[in-house]
Parts: sequence; C-alpha cells; structure tokens
Amino acid sequence: MIMKIIDIHTHRANDALSIQILNVFAQNLPDAELNSPFSAGLHPWDIDLVNPEECIKTIERFAAQKNMLAIGECGLDRIISMDFALQERYFRQQIEIAEKFRKPLIIHCVRAYSDLMKFKKASKSDLPWIIHGYAGNLDITQSLIRHNFYFSAGERLLKDSRKHDVLRAIPPDRLFLETDDGDTSIAEIYSLAAQVLNIDQETLTQFITDNFKRIFGNVYL
Repeated sequence: MIMKIIDIHTHRANDALSIQILNVFAQNLPDAELNSPFSAGLHPWDIDLVNPEECIKTIERFAAQKNMLAIGECGLDRIISMDFALQERYFRQQIEIAEKFRKPLIIHCVRAYSDLMKFKKASKSDLPWIIHGYAGNLDITQSLIRHNFYFSAGERLLKDSRKHDVLRAIPPDRLFLETDDGDTSIAEIYSLAAQVLNIDQETLTQFITDNFKRIFGNVYL
C-alpha cells in the first residue's frame, strides 16, 4: 500500500493526496467546517484582536472532538509588541487544555526558545510539543532536542542552504514537514527534505508516518 504523505500544519487543507492537519484560529472555530483533522489555538499575534478569554473557552469546548488532533498553533513571540506576560498567560492556559485532553501542542515560537524550554520544564508535560515552521540555529536545535521537542520544517528551512545542517541534526523520530500558509506543495516539501537529508522519499515518508502514528494514532492513515 502506498503511504500518503503528511502535512502536519497547513492553513489551506485542499490536497486529497496527503493527510493534513488544518490550522484553525480559535476565533474562527465556531464558523469553521471541521470534518477532517484539525488543530486550533489562540495565536500570540491575535491576543489583542479577539476576546482571548472566549477563545480559550472555545478551544476547550472543541478539544473534546476526536478530529481535533492538537492544541495550537499557540506560543510565544518576542518580536511583536504584544505584552509578553499576556502571551505567557494564554500559552499556559492552552498547555493546561492540552494536558486535560491529552493532545499535543503545535507551537509558534519566535526568539523565545529559552522561554519555551522553561515552560516545558515547569509543566513537566510528557505530551509532544511540536514547534512548527522551525528555523532555529544548530545550538538551539540541540538544546530543544535535549528537552524532547518535535520539529516541523517547511520551505523557510528547506530553501535556506545555511539551515540544512539544522535539518540534518533533527533526529528522524522527531521530524515532521508542513506547508504552513505558503504556496509550496507538501509533495515539493518532501522532495526538498529528502534531497537535504540525502535519503529517498519512501524512507522519509516512513519516518514521518511512524512519527504521526506514534503521536496521533493511525485513524487517518
């Protein structure tokens, strides 16, 4: 049987040839069509644009759905003007929802990796924390590996030759691939990743399928 490739984080789920986790922003949950796998979270960019308390309640209400596979994207961003203490507050609340429903986190993190590692250590969480759109440097990557993070790579990492050592440093059992909100297809993302890692696409697909199965089960495989 031919394995489908997996897009762990996309803003546009429209590829019948792959398994996709559609990112849904918390404020859009009530009006979204949610018949396929999705994740939902309060993004740090949106905190001052929505009613964050209502968003948290909505995330918790929807988290009971089986096809809501993860909480997020949520996280921390130190290059935006949003008060960092508020970001931490709502990130902490989403960690608590993830723990309550035993669902992984899909994380947005920009220049806040040390903060993220502190959160993980403090939470004592044994759930998978997946950093989406990952593009950190080699030292940060090695620290995150020691803290048991997972990584989702997209075109930003794959098309920057200066970052290829970072992709090669990620253990195969911690790796996912994604399209995010870009125009590059998940098939092309897989092709690029296989080239950088110097492995065939079948082997890469098997690695990521195994990771997906371990974290999310095999209901969609």
